[in-house]
Amino acid sequence: MAQQYLKGKTAIVTGAGKINGIGAASAIALAEQGANVLIHYNSSAAAAEEVVAKIKSLGVQAAAVQANAAAEEFGRVLVDGALKAFKTDSIDIIVNNAAIAPIQSGGIASAAFEEWDEVFQVNVRGPFVLIQAALPYLRAGARIINISSIIARLGSKMLITYGASKGALNSLTVALSDELGPRGITINVVAPGPIKTDMSMQGTPIGTRLGNNQHIKREGTPRETADTVLFLASPASSYITGQVIGVDGGISFP
Repeated sequence: MAQQYLKGKTAIVTGAGKINGIGAASAIALAEQGANVLIHYNSSAAAAEEVVAKIKSLGVQAAAVQANAAAEEFGRVLVDGALKAFKTDSIDIIVNNAAIAPIQSGGIASAAFEEWDEVFQVNVRGPFVLIQAALPYLRAGARIINISSIIARLGSKMLITYGASKGALNSLTVALSDELGPRGITINVVAPGPIKTDMSMQGTPIGTRLGNNQHIKREGTPRETADTVLFLASPASSYITGQVIGVDGGISFP
């Protein structure tokens, strides 16, 4: 059996509390390569424990921490949780996946002020404060992977706040690649297209406006996204940073 290239590494994956989601698929993929994984969830405790059980069945350590990604202490809670759960003094991998995507069915006129604030708090400030809290524990070779969306590039009148927040996350990633690169830390974005997750099945129109612009005519799977996350967490990606990598079936501009 091939040696696990993440054996003994400590990973934090946010928004990983649902077995059919990108976060859970990413956590499981990392665990398959030997990483101990702290998964974050907001409200789905039972579902999060299902993910933890799956990870533990792979022979590594796992724990779940509940936290509100919009809270100021979000980053500190997760970092402290990982350090304590796995008795370590370093964080090796961060996957910022937690996000909300409210639908603006009436376009900009239907987007409430409070809704804009909440989306940016969860989708942009959440990753920011987690990375900030982890900084003292990130060593050379650490990997940060931010989950964005093709909507940041294509736009959607029904996902105005979501798309804008993911564009901001992309920009944050590029800026931090400049800061973290000299420390030997990479940071990249995975930007999925239409992926069949619990969120998409609940009617969030991630696939809006794709149509004939999508070259592979099907929805992707969480695991297909997670495999790109796994590559970016691996030694094979050591010279890749500040990049936005689409996992989208070859979507082109309209």
